[in-house]
Amino acid sequence: MSKKPNGKRLNESQRCEIIAKLSKTDATSKRAIAREYDVSEGVIRKVWDKREQILERSALMSDEAKEKTFRSSIGHFTELEDMLYI
Repeated sequence: MSKKPNGKRLNESQRCEIIAKLSKTDATSKRAIAREYDVSEGVIRKVWDKREQILERSALMSDEAKEKTFRSSIGHFTELEDMLYI
C-alpha cells in the first residue's frame, strides 16, 4: 500500500458522504472509497473512527460551510471560551 504524503484533504461534506457510505448495510470497502476520493485508506479509517465528532460538528454547519471547511479544531478551553462569548 502506498502512502500519499501531503495528499488531498477532504472537506466536511465529503467526510459526511464517506460516513454515510460506510454506514450502509452493503457498504463499499474502505479501500474502494479511498480510491474514489483519491486519499489513503488510513484517512478513510480515521474518518470512520471519528464519525461521531464529525457528525456533531457538521450538524451545526451550513451546506456552504461544509464545502469550504477542510480543517476544524476544538479549543482547548471550550468551557472558558463559552463563558467569554456569553
